[in-house]
Amino acid sequence: MSKKVCLLILFQICVLITSAFAEGTRVVIDEQVRVNGAAISLGQVAKISGDDEKINQELRQLKIGDAPAPGSSFVLTKEIITMRLAAAGIDLASVMWSIPDRVTVIGDSQVISAQTLIDKGINAIRDQVGPNVKYDDLHIFYVGREQEVTAPVGTVALAASLPYGIRYNTPTTIIISVSVDGQAVTKVSLRFKVNLYRQVTVAARQVNAREIFTEDDLRYERMDTGQIAAGFITDKNKILGLMARRLITPGMVISDSMVNKPVIVKRGNMVTLTAFIGTIEVITSGQALQDGYENQLIRVKNISSNKIVFGKVIEENKVQVLTYKSASAS
Repeated sequence: MSKKVCLLILFQICVLITSAFAEGTRVVIDEQVRVNGAAISLGQVAKISGDDEKINQELRQLKIGDAPAPGSSFVLTKEIITMRLAAAGIDLASVMWSIPDRVTVIGDSQVISAQTLIDKGINAIRDQVGPNVKYDDLHIFYVGREQEVTAPVGTVALAASLPYGIRYNTPTTIIISVSVDGQAVTKVSLRFKVNLYRQVTVAARQVNAREIFTEDDLRYERMDTGQIAAGFITDKNKILGLMARRLITPGMVISDSMVNKPVIVKRGNMVTLTAFIGTIEVITSGQALQDGYENQLIRVKNISSNKIVFGKVIEENKVQVLTYKSASAS
């Protein structure tokens, strides 16, 4: 006779013996039970009663197998349960047992909705952008497949991270980490389309190359910044008084690369050359060999010596010659 059959016969004998007594410990297992955690304890699947609370507590803590994953289930037969109880070494004869032929064990769970995860991602993007951006200027759309998370029962905590930062011309990825009662459960990857609208400076009329920008040359237009090149300017005051480096047509977004400081030294003009030798300033006349704006290095010709030197434009028609010491200091 096999060991399995012997254990089952032994358990049935114990049940017959204990049924003759109306007193003592009684264990009743339902046909369908819900469990929470990694392991199944007898106390999770059975009603345990009796006069000896110590024995009752020991039975409740008895482990009879691994629990199903949250939201899933499996079936334990009466034979399997009796084998596990006998293998646990408890005194079967001292307990009255009531076990159905089949017990369905369900992993207790809670569902974290897809909308909860999406809302967490949207808030993470808004937090990353910061309070200086107006609410209506930031448009966020979820572009992935909606997915919910089945988790164990407990206190849920969600943490969001942006591994690649916010992207305005390609989808932004958000990683949502899900934990329950401080234990990590899973991570979910979400993708969002993010549009940031800003008032950007555009040309109100045609501005020719080397022309100085005035108030009438500029206006604002609300645009999706993900659709325009980097370097756009949101404050037109930063452009006023600067010079256009190229032809700019009406409606064109003005960027940093299109503007420059105005030329204050023109090629061929006579300029004042200054140089410092120690604490002594030497002043002479020169001729600019190229255009220059403030703080730009240009080539100039010293009229007295006919030598060509480099100098930094200080102000209109004034250039400071770079001697060894002055070049080091600058």
